[in-house]
Amino acid sequence: MQKIFFSQSILDSLINEGRITLEGNVLTLLSSDRPSFELEPGYRIGRTADNGPDPNGLVGQIRYERDLRAEKAEIFLDSLIYRDTAYVAEPGFIGEKKELIDSLSDTDLLARFLLDSLL
Repeated sequence: MQKIFFSQSILDSLINEGRITLEGNVLTLLSSDRPSFELEPGYRIGRTADNGPDPNGLVGQIRYERDLRAEKAEIFLDSLIYRDTAYVAEPGFIGEKKELIDSLSDTDLLARFLLDSLL
């Protein structure tokens, strides 16, 4: 599944330029192939707050807010604390590229269901 991070400022710019549409949590790029992305709150982790080593390997990652909270991270604005390490993180949205269900074969649908259910 393709994922992309959208900061709020990027979303604002794309909307103002008329390059995307937003309906609920679905973003659609207004290009020839019109890809759509389901958006969910997330963060791009930029660095540790003290510019020191990253014992958790989070720097450079994009993570869903729900996953960070499930792992007991403390989040406030652009800061988060994860396992006693403070990070500077950019809030925004993670978009997962939507696939048209109609274009998937029955085998693909079954495989996707089993993978989603078992993992």
